[in-house]
Amino acid sequence: RLVEAAVAEARRRGARKVTLRVLGPNAGARRVYERCGFVVEGVLRGEFRIDGADVDDVLMARSLA
Repeated sequence: RLVEAAVAEARRRGARKVTLRVLGPNAGARRVYERCGFVVEGVLRGEFRIDGADVDDVLMARSLA
């Protein structure tokens, strides 16, 4: 898996945390990240305007400690 490979590389480089951002409506991606151990750390409400609609930016993270 690409996500796990990225996490492994971050750990190899000494990172203590991996963060990412995902569009709020992208429930499928959020589920994938949650299965990989990521948790929501915050939401930027209406951060983007896509096709005339305000879309949240969801901040997720996974601790490597």
